[in-house]
Order: sequence, then structure tokens, then C-alpha cells
Amino acid sequence: MSHSLFTKALLAAALISAAVTQASSQQWPSRPVTVVVPFAAGGSTDIVARLMAERFRAVFNGAFVIENKAGASGNLGAAYAAKAPADGYTLLFSTSGPVATNVLIFKNPPINPLTDLTPIALIAEVPLLVAVNSKLPIRNIKELLDYDKANPGKLNFGHAGTGGMGHMASELLATLEDRKFNNIPYQGSAPVTKDLVAGMVDVAFDLAPSYIPQIQAGSIRAIAVTTSQRLPDLPDTPTIMEQGIQYEASSFVALLGPPGLSQDLVMKLNAAANEWLQTDEAKKALAVQTLRPIGGTPEKLQARMKFETDKWAPIVKRAGIALGN
Repeated sequence: MSHSLFTKALLAAALISAAVTQASSQQWPSRPVTVVVPFAAGGSTDIVARLMAERFRAVFNGAFVIENKAGASGNLGAAYAAKAPADGYTLLFSTSGPVATNVLIFKNPPINPLTDLTPIALIAEVPLLVAVNSKLPIRNIKELLDYDKANPGKLNFGHAGTGGMGHMASELLATLEDRKFNNIPYQGSAPVTKDLVAGMVDVAFDLAPSYIPQIQAGSIRAIAVTTSQRLPDLPDTPTIMEQGIQYEASSFVALLGPPGLSQDLVMKLNAAANEWLQTDEAKKALAVQTLRPIGGTPEKLQARMKFETDKWAPIVKRAGIALGN
């Protein structure tokens, strides 16, 4: 074959390949898309994922099916999504743990989120709060720290699980104030809330949604919000930063895909997610779960993932938080 003919053959092959890729992208989705939620059904992440999937069904005229793959603090589901084919038919809807901070906590993490996942869209911020048993004479962070100093080791700090954001948020305050809190891990927020009401645990650092009803009923007292903004449901509860400490902690929920996901699909999904976040339906749904919509580019999500990993690394090391063999 002459050089000219060989060059033409290569060009034709490239054009055919590009046409096939473009056609494949345009036809997507031609079958159901699985959206993996790495936690059990019924939680805030699962609820928001299902609402977004409903929107995607209408936008893309295809089926988006939620598949709950809970286990190992979300690592099981995240690893499943990371190892799926990069064809757009497996996505991941996750909190920050499996895609940012679990890599710091587990001795043998199954994936490196920064290299083994494709960021698509940052969906929302998940605020935490600090709550105390209502019988304690503690109404703000200063009083909490003063009480802890006057009664060393007496206060029990509950959180929803070792290495979770509540645990790390507690350790962040302990680090900033050069303290050692008596942290007690639970299996989820529900038992922490129950024991906080009963006085079996004195203080809780945890995601906000589970506590709002009990706070509003007066069974427990919120003394601070961990994010930079107050919660609409608790407008009279100041942030820790407002109380004089340079402190901020939150989780986030985001949409990601396997590594190598095409830029075309990433941008289609990103646009759909951002458009959904602007709807009244999304704003109301997120507000019910005490989540604050964020949105933005895939690069914004990538930067947030790296920021959270860098931020929490020294806290995890100082506290000696570790899971797995």
C-alpha cells in the first residue's frame, strides 16, 4: 500500500471511529442507567438521589434506576461505581466520605477518589450541628468548652460512627482548642438522638436532619451550626464561627462516574444537575433534608474533593482515626 493510500485509510478509520463515538453519545441512554447510592435506602442521600433521578428520566428520556450498595462506610458502593465501564450506564451519588475522606481513614481503601472517579456535579452541602441534652447548663460553644474544662472527662460526645463527619467535626474542635473529647461512636444518627434525649450521651456532633424535630420540640438543645451559614430551620442557632472560633465543617453530596467517562456525557449530566438545582422542586426537597444547593462545574467538585481530603488529613492523624486491617 502506498503512503498516500495508507494515510487516507487512517483518516477514514479515524472519521468512522469519531462518527461511531458521536452516535453512541447521541443515543445515550439506550438502556437503564444505574445510579449507585453507597448507603441504605431511606436516608437523605438516597432520597435526594431518587428525586434527581426522576428529573433525569424526563430530561434524557430514559430510565435512571437507584441501586443501594451499602457497606464499609460507603466504600463498597463507591468502589463498585469506580470499577464499572465508562459508558455512562453506571453513576455514583455519594456524600463526601466515600469520595473524599474515607481514603484517610481506611488502612486499605479500595479506591483513590481523586484518580478513580470522574467528577460530574457538586449537588449540595450537608450541615452539621452541635446539640446537648437540654438539662445541661450549656447554651453555646464557650459554655461547652468551659464545662468540659471544669469537668474533665465527664462529658460524653456522641456521633454516628467512627470516621464519619460528626466524629471528625468533633475532633476538629478538639484540635483547635487543644482538647481531648470523650467520643462515643454509634451506628447511625437515630440511636445518638435517642440517647441524647435520654441523657445517656451529653453532646452530639452530627448531621442536622435527624435532630431538627427533637430540637424544635425542646427535647434537646442546639448550641451551634458547623457551617458558615445558619440553618433556615434553626435561625436562632449561631454558627461556631459566629461564636468566635475559626471553624467550619460540612459534608457534601455529589454526582460522579467511573474514570474515563466521556466529556460529552459529563457535561450533559452536569447541565441537567445544575438545571434541576434551580427548580422549586429541588430547592424544596433539599430544604426538607436540611441541605443547601451548590451546583457548579465538574472542576469545582474535583477541587472540593481535594480540599476536603487535605483539610481532614491532619485531624484524622492527630485523632488516630483508623478503620480496616
